[in-house]
Amino acid sequence: MIRRALPALVAVLSGCAAGPRPPPAEHLALRQRSSGEIARGFDDPRTAAVFFGRAARTAAQGDRAGLAADAACREGLSRIAAGDAASAIEPLERAAALAEGAGDPALAARAWLGLARARQALGQDGVAGALERAGALARAGADPVAAALAELGLGAMASPEEAPRRFDEAGRLAGADPAVAGPLALNRARRAERAGQAAAALALYRAALEPLARSDDRPALYLALSSAARLADEAGERAAGADLRRRAEAVARGLGPTFQAGAE
Repeated sequence: MIRRALPALVAVLSGCAAGPRPPPAEHLALRQRSSGEIARGFDDPRTAAVFFGRAARTAAQGDRAGLAADAACREGLSRIAAGDAASAIEPLERAAALAEGAGDPALAARAWLGLARARQALGQDGVAGALERAGALARAGADPVAAALAELGLGAMASPEEAPRRFDEAGRLAGADPAVAGPLALNRARRAERAGQAAAALALYRAALEPLARSDDRPALYLALSSAARLADEAGERAAGADLRRRAEAVARGLGPTFQAGAE
């Protein structure tokens, strides 16, 4: 009798261990998104964008709007990280619309932040409007990092009198997060350099390097490295300047020939 009971017991335990499986489309989309994250972890944003794009399409075909929005947002941000802002616009616009329709203001805020970055990189209008929308959605979605990034972006566009208040608010909201600490130091460095405070600017550019290296914002990392190299040269730190320049060139090569041509 015990032997006859064993197969049934094994079947019950196997069912408990497996749990409910997601629908096939959702399961595939999750695998594709996971592959994108692996590629992103290996600092390969182009491949990551391909997998995220597949995940977004698969999720949409399976009527999983929230997952489609998430994957499309990741696709757009990966395309920006790869230095291809033009191809980031469409997936980010789609992600923002899907996320707002699905009632996910935090995800919509991230998509609007990406749109602001892409529009700025392309010299398009609507950057401030995208940042303001992102800030409102981030607060509605209780996402302090996204709210801080919106404040930071608006501060970068603000007058010299208004910018410090925006930067301080960004730091108050999420200044310890690498996604905020890096661009915050970078923007403060650029303000200091424009004000003729070369030593302070160099220190701030250097402070931006570590958190930017931990984020996906490779164009910003290139800017911080190349600016720090230039100021180090001007300060007589030739060896440090050469090392910073080598690192900047490596980042530019990773971003591809289109970015390199624009950076020259």
